[in-house]
Order: sequence, then structure tokens, then C-alpha cells
Amino acid sequence: MFDEAAWTLSVNGQPVELEGKPLQVLHELLLNAGEAVTKAELLDAVWPGIHVVEASLTTAVSKLRGALSEQGADIVQTLPRVGYRLGAPVEIEQLSTPLAPRFAFAPGDPVPGRPQWILQEALDDSGAGDVWRAHHQKVEETRIFKFADAPDRLRSLRREVALFRLMRNVLGDRRPCVDVLEWNFTAAPYFIEAADAGQDMHAWAGALKGGLGALSLEKRIAVVADLARAVAAAHSAGVLHKDLKPANVLIETRPGGAPIVRLADFGSGWLVDQAALDLHGISGGGFPPGEDDASTRSDTAAYRAPEVAQGAAPGMAADIYALGLILYQMTVGDLDRPLAAGWEGEVDDPLLREDIALAAAGDQTRRLESAALLAERLGTLEQRRTARAEAEAETERREAERRREEARAARRPWIRLAVGLGAVGLVATSTAALVAVNQRNEARAQTAAAEASYAFLVDDLLGQTNPLSGSAAEETLAAAALRARSTVDARFARQPEVAAGLHLSLATAFVQRGQYDEARRSFRLAAAAYERAGLQDSPAAARARLLHARAEALSAQPGGLAAAKTLAAAERRRLGSAADKGMLGFHLAQAEAVIGFFEDLDASSTAFARALAIAETRPAGLSERDILLVRQQQAMVLMRLGRPGEALPMVQEVVAGWTRISGVGHANTLIARQNLAQARLMTGDLETALVEADALLPTMTERFGPNSRYTLGLQSTRYEGLTALGRYAEAAGAAEAVWKGAETSQGPNAHQTLVGLNDLGAVLCRANERRQGLRHLDQAYRASREGFGDDYPLTHVIRFYLGECLVLDGRYAEAKQLLIQVDRARVAGLVGDADWGVMLDLALAEIARAEGEQVELHRLRPRLETLKGARTPPFERRRYAAVMGAG
Repeated sequence: MFDEAAWTLSVNGQPVELEGKPLQVLHELLLNAGEAVTKAELLDAVWPGIHVVEASLTTAVSKLRGALSEQGADIVQTLPRVGYRLGAPVEIEQLSTPLAPRFAFAPGDPVPGRPQWILQEALDDSGAGDVWRAHHQKVEETRIFKFADAPDRLRSLRREVALFRLMRNVLGDRRPCVDVLEWNFTAAPYFIEAADAGQDMHAWAGALKGGLGALSLEKRIAVVADLARAVAAAHSAGVLHKDLKPANVLIETRPGGAPIVRLADFGSGWLVDQAALDLHGISGGGFPPGEDDASTRSDTAAYRAPEVAQGAAPGMAADIYALGLILYQMTVGDLDRPLAAGWEGEVDDPLLREDIALAAAGDQTRRLESAALLAERLGTLEQRRTARAEAEAETERREAERRREEARAARRPWIRLAVGLGAVGLVATSTAALVAVNQRNEARAQTAAAEASYAFLVDDLLGQTNPLSGSAAEETLAAAALRARSTVDARFARQPEVAAGLHLSLATAFVQRGQYDEARRSFRLAAAAYERAGLQDSPAAARARLLHARAEALSAQPGGLAAAKTLAAAERRRLGSAADKGMLGFHLAQAEAVIGFFEDLDASSTAFARALAIAETRPAGLSERDILLVRQQQAMVLMRLGRPGEALPMVQEVVAGWTRISGVGHANTLIARQNLAQARLMTGDLETALVEADALLPTMTERFGPNSRYTLGLQSTRYEGLTALGRYAEAAGAAEAVWKGAETSQGPNAHQTLVGLNDLGAVLCRANERRQGLRHLDQAYRASREGFGDDYPLTHVIRFYLGECLVLDGRYAEAKQLLIQVDRARVAGLVGDADWGVMLDLALAEIARAEGEQVELHRLRPRLETLKGARTPPFERRRYAAVMGAG
């Protein structure tokens, strides 16, 4: 019998003295009972990080067989040229008794291998005695030491170190974890040495005067908000915690400052993509081959998500579930209270009840999408309370007005009677006339109300937050609009069609600002208001749905394109034979064209042509602005199709048109000038394009704000020109502006955010800062695959640049695995260069040259002829010369 807790072996009921290495071999064979375990796997597990000869393993196996008595060779079977296998049946018995101390440490003992550190107190509550606080003999400083003496526990320590190093590389100073300072994985007892980052939540709460309940709710929620931000940061680096609970949350308190929250114990953690460690040069991470995230599931059942308890592998949603439980416990002031049926009665605040229910939802499809969203909700709790209170007050005011009106009506029955009699007479005279007059009067009344409401909202409230209104960006008023939105439905409860128009105005303003999440909420509120008004089949509601479809496609957020296609397809079915004519047909063609712009350029071009054909019929409501916008968008499609020469004169005409209609400084004119700089760039006129872009940037920044998608698009144009000219430092600055700006305005996983992150990584690789470049490219690649899928055009683009950087770094085998998966047609469509495939051929040729594959190199060389031209940037020209000059 092998006692894993005591790390002892008994044969026939008698203890057997056996060295550590043979016991570790036995432990590995037990973990894979009945299966072959290779010699390499045993050497890596028993002698981690140390090169030893195979004879050491043979000696350990021999000693193990000797300890197992005469049947030792039958129990530990040799598999020739493979390794070993445990041939005896295995039974597992779990004991519920507390663990016996694994180490004979006592306070006052020096740390093995670190004599300057003296053990002070045991911290682990399991009884194993493997986590200690220690103090330095000479300076006032404490550290935390975690010990291990068995392979499984050593793997946990190695994993914790690997995940710390990854988060340090990816997140830098924003890393949410406790710093691991040193480690010893060469000799038992193995350990890691970490910073002393405060008390765990239980100890912190116990040290508060009066306990956790005595701390104000506001401060308790602020701690959970910081915890959610820490989890969100780990997730952004692709790291799952998987054992989130109060004992693994450390809180450092400083005099006069807010508590600092950090995550501890990533020993059960996992990676969304294990290739991340290789890309960051991190080895020996405690992730054995064949082991998955389900096999390292946390044993903390109280915080385990329902889907994990039912056998599913833990993901980010499982961490969010644990966050929801901790939020509930902090809200009620008791870290030991379970989330039992009826918990809602213990939470007075309705918004916190809503947050807890969304974070700890049993169905993970109903759970909050991210820890960052929970942090945002908790961080804006006071604003949300204010908005809800104002909405409720407005509802009450409306109800009071209704009651007063009823009272006035009761005092004036004769007026109602007279009106009623008059109405009856009119109906008797002409029912048809009554219908006509009522419809006409109602239309006038609603139009007047709507125009007044729109003027108030758009001109007075949002006038300076909508970049297309002609004024500079102003964030304060945009925040006011968010607060005002919650009052619209209550204020116009009796005029839902007016509410619909207001929500639609808000939605379009949010789209212009690049606030797609807020725009999406406003579009949905508009649709609901149209339905309350019974106008869901009206032209206004149809136009709103098509604007929603365009916005979803433009958002370039995960799921946005699929949502846009669903909305547009549903509207085409609704419109039937009217789908390709009139103003609704024009709006549908625009929506389908924008969708195609991100997926199928030929379909996009066809849809824009259909929109222009409809425009030729001059449907009621069509303006010259509508036609200019379609021509401008069609020019962008031509650029994407690799036909910038055709697009350039078209964009010049559009710039002239907008200048004539709106003026030289109007937002529409500025955007057209941005497109013109892009067209010049793609025709090879780099210097002119850069001069125009640099001159335009200050005006765009002032008008739209630095994080607007228009300003960021101009920065991308600058990046392309600067990179082509070899001005890498300036190009890196432009790419970082796109990445950070889009991350702020659109979210960390939006299309434009990932474009900026990819560009930054690519230019750093070209500037010989490849370690940093690979880190950015890996982050972008992982996010694009997760958010948009493996076959999304941008995913192929990032895959190429990641492979190219690996080629430049001399890591040819890894590069080849990525590059052979690149879909050159999808990349060419996205970058707008039909001949882009030559860049992929160049990278593959470099690999063939480095690996001595002469046949492959001979096959690829003729494809590279276009790189001889004068327009080829110097960087590619040097690489081309090297490939062509090879033997």
C-alpha cells in the first residue's frame, strides 16, 4: 500500500524503507495505472529540470522492484524500447481525516537552503504544514515559502511559477498575482519563495474591528470590484485560476490607503492556450503532456461552478461563478455563508441582487460574460443607483399626474359628456372621415412631440458628444446621456413611438462614438418601444433594425458579424418583394454591403451597386448625403479588392462633394480625407499619404477624440506608411495608439484593438525587439481565435505575422506550423492586396533555405519575382535578396 499523504510504502502490512526517487517512480506509475509510461516521461517527472542518464531510472526501478518482494518484476513491467507499466490491479481509498504534517518544521527553524530566513508561522489550514511565513534574520522583511516533497505537489509549484512568469511578461505592472521571487526545483524539499502580500480574506476580515459586517457595504463592494479586476487581468493573459475562494485572495492594507487585492495560489490554474508558454520562452511549467484542465480541477466544492460539478472542464465562466459567491458573502458580511435558496431575501440592494444573480447564475449561458463586466457594474454602482432612483421617481411623478388627471376628470363630467356626444355624431356622419382625421391629427401630434424630443436629446444633450455634429469630443455629456437613457421609457410611457425615436437617436450617436455595447442596448430598447407602440412592422422600425445590423457589423466585436447577418436576413424576409426598392431597400443594401465588407468583398461590391441603382430611382427621403456615403463605402471596397487605382478618383470626388455640401472642416469631409490618404498609400504614393495623414491627425483628434475609430483608422494609415518606409519607432507609436485607443473605446477583443496589437507586434519584430513583438502577437492571435474563430480573416493575418516573427527569430519549425495554416485569399481580401500571397511565399522560402530544403526553395523562388520591383519596401527587398542568393 502506498500512502500518498504520508509518502510511505507498506508491503504485506509492514512498512518498507525506500528512497525518495523509487517512491516517485511508483507514484508516477500509479497515476497512470495500466498504461505505458515512457522513460522520458519518468525522467522528466522524477528528475525535473535536471539532465540525468537513463541508468539512474533503471537503478530506481530496480530498488522499487526489490522493495515490492519477489513479485516486483511482475508488478513493475518493462516495456522494451518504451518504458514501464504497472501490471498489478490498483485500488484507491480516500481518507477524510486531516492531513498529517508533511514536514517536521517548527517555528524558529531556518528555511532549508535559505538559512537567512527563519520560519515564523504555518499558514496552511489543511494540516499539511507546507506553507509558512518566514522573517529575515537581519532586516525587517517577511516572505512566504511553499514547500513540496512529492511529484504532484512539485508540479503545482512549477505551474504557479510558470503562470506568474507569463502574467509578468504579458501584463507587466498590471499583473494581479503575488510575486514569486525565487524557487528551488532541484533538491527536496522543493519550494517557491513569494512576496508577503498581506492576509487572506478570512484573516483580513477577522482582523477588522467589529468583524467584516462592521465595514461599510461600500468598502466591501470596492474590494470585490478590485478582485474582479484582478481576475479579469489574469483572464486577459489567458490564465484561469480555477480555485478562486477567500483563502486564495490576499489583501494588503496600508495606512491611509485603499486595500490592495491580489490573487494567490495558481497551483491549480490553467492556460487557455498552452502554446503561450513556448512563445514566451517559459519551460517546465507543470503541464504534463496529455493532461487537460479538467484533470486539475479544484477540490474546493463550495466555490465550484455547477457545470464543473457535472463534469465539464472549467473555463473563465467558472471563475466568474466563484466571484459571484464571494460577492454575495461580502455583501452579507459573512465569508462562510453559502449561496442557499432564498438568498435574495438577505440582500437589500436590488442592483446587488441583480449582480450576484448574473455572476453566480447556475446556467453558465446566463452568467456575466466577463469578470471585467462585473468589475464595471460594481464600480458604477452608485451611478446605477442614481439612475434607477431617478427613473422610479419619474414613474411615480407620472403616476401622480395620472391620478390628478383622473380627479380633474371626475370634477368635469359635463366636458367628457359633451366630447363624447360630439364624437358619436361625427361617427354617425362619416366613419371614413373620422378615421382620416384621427390619423392625420395623431400624426401631427406625434411628429411634433418626436421632433421636440429629438431636438432636446440630440442638440441639447448629445450635440457635443456626437463627433458628426461638428463639435469637439466631450466625454462628460456622453456620460450624461447614459444616465438619461434610463428615464426615456418612463418619461414617454404614453408615447412609446417617441421613446423609440429617442433610443434610436442615442444608438446612432453611440455608434459614431464607437461605443458599440451602449449602441446595442439602445437599439434593443428602440425595438421594444416600437413593439409597445404596435409599430414593429412600420418603416421606421424596419429602418432601426437595419441600422442595428450595420452597427453590429461595424463593431467588429466577437459575435457582431453573426448578429448583423441574422438581423439583415430577417429584415429581407419581412420586406419580401419590397426588399430591393425604395428607401428600405436602399438601407437593406447598405447593411448587406457593410456585412460583406468584413466577410465577402464581392457580395459587398454587388450590394453597394444595388444601393446606387436604387438611389437612381430617387426614392422619397433620399438625400445627396446618402449617395455620397454609398460612393465612399464603395471606394473602400475597391481598395480592399486591391484596386486602389480605381478607388482614388472616386474618393477625390467624394471629398469634393462633402466639402461642397458640409464644408472643409466637417466630420464627413475629414473622414473622406482620411480615406483619400489611405488610397494614396495603397497606390504607392507613401510620402504624400504620410504628409496628408500627419496634417489631418490633430484635427481628427480634436474633432472625434483620440480613441474614435476614425482617428484610430488614420493612425493605422500612418502605421502602414511609416512601416513601409522603415521608420519603425514612429510606426510602433502609431500602432500602440490604435491598440490602446481601441481597447479603451471598443473593448480588449474588438477587431480594431487586435489590428493595433498585431501591428505593434509585427513592427517590433522588424525592429529586432522580437521577444516583445512575439508577446504582443501571441496575445492578439489568442484573442482573435477565441473571439472570432480560426477562419476569421484577421486571425489569418495575425497567424501570418506571428509566423513571420518566428522566422525572423530563427524558430523555423514553429513558424512553419503556423504559416501552412494561413489562408492567403482571406488575408489578401482583408489587406486589399491581390498579390499579398508573395509575402507568405517569401517566409516559406526563408524556412526552406534555413532547413536546406532545396526542392521546396526551387519551387518557391519563381513566385517571388514581383519583389524585384522598385515599390518593394527595403525590409522585404533585403530578405528577397538573401533567399535568391542562397545556393
